[in-house]
Amino acid sequence: MSDMNQNREPFALEQEPTPPPAVPAPASENDKLLGGLAYVSQFILPAVLPVVLLLGSESKRSPFVRHHAVHGLALLAATIVYELAATLIFVLGTAIVPPVACILWLIFLVPLVPFLYYGVLAFQGKYVDIPWLTQFLKNNSWL
Repeated sequence: MSDMNQNREPFALEQEPTPPPAVPAPASENDKLLGGLAYVSQFILPAVLPVVLLLGSESKRSPFVRHHAVHGLALLAATIVYELAATLIFVLGTAIVPPVACILWLIFLVPLVPFLYYGVLAFQGKYVDIPWLTQFLKNNSWL
């Protein structure tokens, strides 16, 4: 009995093993549609549908819809930062070499790709992990 007490830390707490993470329920067709629209709707009315989904009862009922609504808003915020930087690059690049404006305007279309890609994944019923953004959202308890 004394050997058992010597190996333990003096103020150690008894910890129960943590249960394995719960497997999320499969998303319904309605959830898939709303999750995909949380990304794709950003082209028409930015931030409106994700905010409506987060404030409505859908995000409370479905973790899938909440996941994609939060990601849609976070991706929109990252896109705004990107567009500001792209504007600066466009203005400086065009001021230095004016003919480069014929091609440089394409940098404004780059954010379309992730919105469409993650929208398609949500339409397929998959949870997404956006590099850096998902970890940031988890660290701040938004997911």
